[in-house]
Amino acid sequence: MTTGHVILDTDHERLVGLIDQLSASIIEGKSKIACAELLDGIIQHAKVHFAFEEQLMVEQCYPKADQHAIEHARLIRQAVRYMVKFNANCPESHIPLIHFPEDWLTFHILTADKELAEFLSAPF
Repeated sequence: MTTGHVILDTDHERLVGLIDQLSASIIEGKSKIACAELLDGIIQHAKVHFAFEEQLMVEQCYPKADQHAIEHARLIRQAVRYMVKFNANCPESHIPLIHFPEDWLTFHILTADKELAEFLSAPF
């Protein structure tokens, strides 16, 4: 699940690690507090990572910067909604937490981020 851009891939690896920890914690029945802290860590890391990506896009005049930033905002809103439901003890709220990485990782990294990395590495 690499894009070919070292900094982006390193950040993605850290994000994947946090998401894997969250999934394992939910499956293992760890405390709600531990799971909520992991989810918050994912959201905070994603915000920092997304800000970095958006800075790169502006600096490099990436033509799809606005579209990519909109996708970032959507992903953060989605994660925050999951956190609100989880914290409110909504029935079955842990299930989406196990599956939301599919959208974050599979879709976003392998499509939008890979395209960004290709743009960044293209010769001028």
